[in-house]
Amino acid sequence: EKFLADKWPNEKRFGLDGCEVLIPAMKNIIDLSIAAGVESFIIGMTHRGRLNVLANVACQPLEQIFCRFNAHEDPKHEGSGDVKYHLGACTELPDHATGKKIKIAVVA
Repeated sequence: EKFLADKWPNEKRFGLDGCEVLIPAMKNIIDLSIAAGVESFIIGMTHRGRLNVLANVACQPLEQIFCRFNAHEDPKHEGSGDVKYHLGACTELPDHATGKKIKIAVVA
């Protein structure tokens, strides 16, 4: 979050300020759900914390997330002014305890 603030000071940001427990809580919920037999997760959420969830829960590469902040991006692909926070992702990751593949989707 500090990197975003330093690198793109004029961009809107919706960080986790005041809700830092979100990422470890989501990871714990996912771990407990996997132990109970859940195989996929669909996450719908507001803008606040979305980039952190994409990076730390859905394991999206930071380069892929940060490229949306580059000023040279063609405006016709941007849609609304806060499109950076409309990013979504769908990924398959191995569960760290069992190695079993789980599906995680963050809806745009």
